[in-house]
Amino acid sequence: MSIRTLLIWIIIAGMLGGAAVFVRQKHIAALGEQEVVWVGLEFDPAGVISLSVEGEGGSVEIQRDADSIDQWRGAWSNGVSWGLASNRVRAGLRSLATARVRLSDEAVMNSPDRTTTVRSRDGSIITLSIGSDRLGGRVPVRVEQRDESGAIERVVDGWLDTALVDSFTSDVVLGWRDDRLFDMAASSVSQLRLSADKHAVSLLRTPNGWVIDDPIEVHANREKVDELVRSLLSVQAQRFIDEEIDEATSGLSKPLARIMVGDEASGSSLTIGTRADINADTLYARFEQGGHSTLITVSTDALTKLTAYPDAYVSKTAGGFGLTSVRSVRVLGRDDVMKLDAVRNGATWLIADQEADTLTNESIDRLLSILLLQPAFGVRLVDASFELPKIIAGVELLDANGAPLGEYDIALEQAADGLRLLVIGDLGDGRRVVWGYRGDDAQATGTWLTIAASRPTPKN
Repeated sequence: MSIRTLLIWIIIAGMLGGAAVFVRQKHIAALGEQEVVWVGLEFDPAGVISLSVEGEGGSVEIQRDADSIDQWRGAWSNGVSWGLASNRVRAGLRSLATARVRLSDEAVMNSPDRTTTVRSRDGSIITLSIGSDRLGGRVPVRVEQRDESGAIERVVDGWLDTALVDSFTSDVVLGWRDDRLFDMAASSVSQLRLSADKHAVSLLRTPNGWVIDDPIEVHANREKVDELVRSLLSVQAQRFIDEEIDEATSGLSKPLARIMVGDEASGSSLTIGTRADINADTLYARFEQGGHSTLITVSTDALTKLTAYPDAYVSKTAGGFGLTSVRSVRVLGRDDVMKLDAVRNGATWLIADQEADTLTNESIDRLLSILLLQPAFGVRLVDASFELPKIIAGVELLDANGAPLGEYDIALEQAADGLRLLVIGDLGDGRRVVWGYRGDDAQATGTWLTIAASRPTPKN
């Protein structure tokens, strides 16, 4: 056999041997893959009522609100307590529920570095103990599942994906916090308070609508208060500040403003400090709820339209009740003596048990329209030192039981755009609210009241 032929056979033999080794190794690897067993944690995310994470870096307890379907709150071991974004909680629970543990025939974890516990509505509990080793992108774990009686149903030892495990730590869950501050429906808000500089206003929702109850007591502008509620509920945390910052730096030792929003059961407050960035796009703020305080930043733009001036929230209609509530209308002279007493009689009015003439009927209806339906062009709060035009008449509105609904002084003011009708309500302590009306109805009502208040006093 020639040397050339021998070399050819050696090459062929080497190739066949290499192919055999390759096929054998591939077969062994395939067998190894077939022997790997994966199991899930076996829980329904929709049935979870709490999730807790405990470790050396801190702990957090996440609870589902018992009175809601999808509201969550986190309480951290460092004292932080905050509502959580439901979509972030759901995503976290789904990732945990769909996780797969690679089984091991023996315990692979010496001692747990931290634990994650899932409690479900049916009473079952899953405890995931996590080791500290990191091997090939996986971490050793032990899964212990108990039924509603507390009996152990199964124990699983194995390996879990490191990225998944590291997404369930106390610090990472801080990122689940909801950006919203006042987490409530607009319809449930029943009390508001704003203060800034030397001004403050408190608003209260009543069965008859919103009222200002401090520093004055008067019915409020529903549209304006509803707008305020929407603005406050839209305020969000731009950044959560978990490090320590002294109040001198945050400006909270001398706050710019304070805001309180509450329902019938409780309230939350937001105290506004100084700017948090060089451009003053954000401000430091302290949010307080349920005895817990959190330092955050908020957008400056979100607060620019808010005002603590009570004038801004006074109703533009002088009366805070409906037309049908009024049974009688009284007109008083300058000496506060009653000059006219009109009682409703269906669609008309009676004066001294006699049906009023057409002009008087129309004048009373127009007066009530101004007081109860037409918005004033301007509203102003004044104190005793403010000089008003001379009073021309007084008006009293009473209900079916003779109880007073509203009492007003009436004045006329000459302006460039014509005669203005001023309706003045007494708020006590020398404070008054003045509604200004203009136009044909206002001028006609002013003329009629001037005449009516000058009538002879009716005999009893």
